[in-house]
Amino acid sequence: MFVIDNQLKTAKNYFSEQLKNLFSSTEINSMWKEMICLLLKWNHSDFILNTTFRLSESDLLFIRTYVHRLKNNEPFQYIHGTTIFFGLELICDKRSLIPRPETEELVAWAVEFGPYKTIADLCTGSGCIALGLKSKFSESNVTGLDISSDALSLAIENSKLTNLVVEFNHADVLNINGDLLNRKWDCIISNPPYIPTHERESIAENVLNFEPEISLFVENENPIIFFEAIIKYANSNLSENGFLFFEIHPDFSVEISDLLKLKGFTNIELRKDLQGKNRMIKAQNA
Repeated sequence: MFVIDNQLKTAKNYFSEQLKNLFSSTEINSMWKEMICLLLKWNHSDFILNTTFRLSESDLLFIRTYVHRLKNNEPFQYIHGTTIFFGLELICDKRSLIPRPETEELVAWAVEFGPYKTIADLCTGSGCIALGLKSKFSESNVTGLDISSDALSLAIENSKLTNLVVEFNHADVLNINGDLLNRKWDCIISNPPYIPTHERESIAENVLNFEPEISLFVENENPIIFFEAIIKYANSNLSENGFLFFEIHPDFSVEISDLLKLKGFTNIELRKDLQGKNRMIKAQNA
């Protein structure tokens, strides 16, 4: 056996020792808590009270597998299978990007200007943005679009898990056509691919090796291609005084702001994320 006994505290020491060079103590403690609660079907009160619990051999093997996968740079959220986004527990796996705190900030910003009768989430991925907004605006008609069938299947599963009714459709955001050209939206929101391919080398291994590249990267020649396409669509399909929200690459905040001005949008505002980087932009249709 890889631990001297089956006490919970002994397994915790093993978990911490194995991962101490990869994660902070805060991250390790958080992962340990979430992993044990999942494994033993405990709530957080159970976790606090059962400090002398003894694990089975299968429990210990489960923990060791977690450690091996984390040491292989696999994201904790993918191993765990779920993540919390905007107060919602969502399924999280390789079909889509892991929902991130800065995207929660984007949703919170959009909530400030609601409610909206109709909302379109373009490049919806796991559906986290669409579902987050639906959780706040239950009367809104919310639609999520994505080109990835895998991502859409995950978004639909998350809709069922959260009991939130959102319409998810297959669509190429760079070439929106059909019935979508005739629909009007009070709010269009998007976290599209925005990382130029030349930045691949600076991307963390746990992102590069596990998260879908289609949701991350754009060609160096035109890194704001998705923003151009969505702004063009919004020009025709955003209702009067409707809102447009983007998560953006900080390096292209000026270009995107200038493009919005050129296309006649008003009340353009940049907002920084928790790291102090220009990460979000809001505009309103004149």
